[in-house]
Amino acid sequence: MTEENRNPHYVTPRDAEISYCPMSMGGHEGKDLCVGPQCMAWRWTYKLSEDDEGQLEAKYSTTHGYCGMVRG
Repeated sequence: MTEENRNPHYVTPRDAEISYCPMSMGGHEGKDLCVGPQCMAWRWTYKLSEDDEGQLEAKYSTTHGYCGMVRG
């Protein structure tokens, strides 16, 4: 199981775009859909690892992210 599959908040941009935006101000019927990576709140998932010199580096995913407004 990959890291992206462990957290239910991690989704692909395509999955995000068929979900309702948690910041939408519309009523139940008037909610806006998420725009995924085009949103300022979108965050790409990452995994920390050590480089050859023992320094931590973040390797960002190019396939999964999450809404920074609802991350748990």
